[in-house]
Amino acid sequence: MWNDISPVWQTAFREMWTAFREGSVPIGAVLCDAEGSVILSDRNRNHAAETVNRRIAHAEVNLLRRLDTGFYDPKTLTLYSTMEPCPMCMGTALMAGIRRIRSAARDSYCGMTHLAGSEPYYASKNVVCTFEGGDLELVQLTVQAYFELRYIEQGAGRKVFEAFAAHCPQAAETAGRLYAEKLLDDAAGADISDVFDRILREIHGTNRTRKGKSLL
Repeated sequence: MWNDISPVWQTAFREMWTAFREGSVPIGAVLCDAEGSVILSDRNRNHAAETVNRRIAHAEVNLLRRLDTGFYDPKTLTLYSTMEPCPMCMGTALMAGIRRIRSAARDSYCGMTHLAGSEPYYASKNVVCTFEGGDLELVQLTVQAYFELRYIEQGAGRKVFEAFAAHCPQAAETAGRLYAEKLLDDAAGADISDVFDRILREIHGTNRTRKGKSLL
C-alpha cells in the first residue's frame, strides 16, 4: 500500500499521476544522489500544452535534460522510473552517464533495459538495471493499460494493451473494469495515495467496484 513504499517511489508515482491528469502517458521519473535523496523529478509531457515535440517528451528524457552535470557526477546517481525505459530513454540514460536504473514495471512492448546485457557498448558501461515489480508494477500497469484503452476507443490498435495483458493479466483486467466506468477519469482530482491504495484493493479483490460507484 502507499505508506509501505519509499518516499522516492512516492515522488515518482506522484509525477506519474500528474501526467495522467494532464492527459499525457502516465510515467514518472526521479533522480537520486548517492545518499538516496531526490534531486530531480519529472514526468511524461507528450500532451502538455507547452511541449513542442510530443514524440520525445518522455519522463526520463525530460528529467535528464535538466541534470546539471557540472554539479553532479551522473555515475553516482540512480534513475528511478515507474516504467521500464524505452529505446530513447535507455539510450539517453546511458549517454548521460547514468549507471543505475530502477524500474517499477516492465514494459513488455518497448522496454529496453535488456540492452545493458546484450549489446557490447551498453555492457561496457556496466549499467545495473533492476525491477521492483509487486504492487508498484501492478499499479503502474493498471494506470497505463487504462490509458491505452483510451487510445483503443479512439481507433488505435490493441498491440500495446495486449502486450501489457500478456505480461500482467491482473493489471489489464483491472484496467478494463475501471475503464468500463471511466473511474480513473472520475478520480483525476484525487491524491495519488488514495488512487494507489484503491487500485490495489481492486486488484486483490477486497473492494471491487460496482456499476455506478466511484473509484474512491
